[in-house]
Amino acid sequence: MLTPLLPDMRAAAALDAAQAGIVAGANFAGYLAASIWLALRAREGRIGAVPLGFVLVLAGAFAMALAPSYPLWIAARAAAGYGGALLFLGSLDAYARAARAPEDLRPLAGVGIGIALSCAAVLPWLADWRAGWLAAGALGVLAAPFVLALPRGGEFAGHVGDEPAPPLSAPLVRLSVSYAAFGFAFGAATTFFVNAIASGDRRAAALVWVVVGVFAAPSVWLWSWVRRRVRAVGALFAANTLHAASILLVALDPRPLTATVAGMVFGATFLGVPALSLAQARVLAPRSARRTAAWVTVLYGVGQMAGPPAIGWLGERLGSLAHGLLGAAAVGAAAALLLIPDLRRAR
Repeated sequence: MLTPLLPDMRAAAALDAAQAGIVAGANFAGYLAASIWLALRAREGRIGAVPLGFVLVLAGAFAMALAPSYPLWIAARAAAGYGGALLFLGSLDAYARAARAPEDLRPLAGVGIGIALSCAAVLPWLADWRAGWLAAGALGVLAAPFVLALPRGGEFAGHVGDEPAPPLSAPLVRLSVSYAAFGFAFGAATTFFVNAIASGDRRAAALVWVVVGVFAAPSVWLWSWVRRRVRAVGALFAANTLHAASILLVALDPRPLTATVAGMVFGATFLGVPALSLAQARVLAPRSARRTAAWVTVLYGVGQMAGPPAIGWLGERLGSLAHGLLGAAAVGAAAALLLIPDLRRAR
């Protein structure tokens, strides 16, 4: 929710891009902390944390509207990020248990739907960012019945603690570093995407983020289809390449029309990379699939946390956030290049 409201928040509080990046990085730091905590817990414990996560996410949204200072914004985003991990990862576990399909990643489509709906909800309030956060919180309250309806009883075979440690193989190390690099690029781009194009029509810039959500929702099915027809590492290489290209496009030409095309590609890839990366991690370490997926996700979180402040700082030095995003595009390209040895081996 920070992305479409960030331009006006920066203007109201006179924040430079590096400071704005720290606010976003706090959100990802909270998410990382919760991911580590969840990685050490059995599935039942993760599902039980969903209500707490929901409360923290809502509290974080309302706190952004009411907090009077920059340090409190950082604290609010950290709390919301922590809650977001509890809510999102716990909900995925609840779905996997109810559907008896732990590899089914279709619920990730809800991320795209959430982006589109939440951004649409704040469009009338772009001139008043505090009202925008209140609108986002109110929209979240409407989701309470769905959270309460998540299954909590029953059994699910297997716990993280039952598995051996993940093997330290070269392909798994490359995948992990690639996923961390993707997290860096994604974290920076998702923070500053709208901000980079908001110097013109801010409403048009925010609408681009709605486009991102609309294209993200069906992308999980798209990349699942691609993965069935080409080798998994090939699909992952393609998704990373397109993701980096979308960031490069908005960095080179942040005008709304070009940015809309970039938003389409960005939306179509940013869920595909996690889905494909987690699937590939399970393939590379089948005897410790859950532990491997959990710790690969932690590395991704480290990249996510580092991306916004680093690219914000770079944008300040280069005099433009669009130019700063060139750095994010370069790191995103590195995420794809790291997979080339495995791409050749798969032939």
